[in-house]
Amino acid sequence: MSTSSIEALASAWARVVEEAEFPADYEGTASPDAHSASEAIQEQIRGHIVTTNDMRLFGLLHLLGQASLRMEQALWPEDYERMTREVEEALREADAPNAGSYSHEEVMQATQVRIDQA
Repeated sequence: MSTSSIEALASAWARVVEEAEFPADYEGTASPDAHSASEAIQEQIRGHIVTTNDMRLFGLLHLLGQASLRMEQALWPEDYERMTREVEEALREADAPNAGSYSHEEVMQATQVRIDQA
């Protein structure tokens, strides 16, 4: 990647973070404002990928998702631990010998109910 490509990327990133109201003083410390801005940027990238089928930003989406997850772990450790326990429990239930089989639609509906309850 040439210097001009890096400069173009830096300029584009500056516009994106300004639009998403990413904290100007962000230095890597998790904060609710940084997390919220990161989530907004991820949503914009997802929308772009879905609308255009342009996968060039998929790597950036993955990196932002990991950063957002780490922020959640630091900001809300109790919620993160609870969700981890719930996922592990659901996986154990799904792997149980007497586990039922569900359609994709049934799973999506049950997931939405749990999200709404949380």
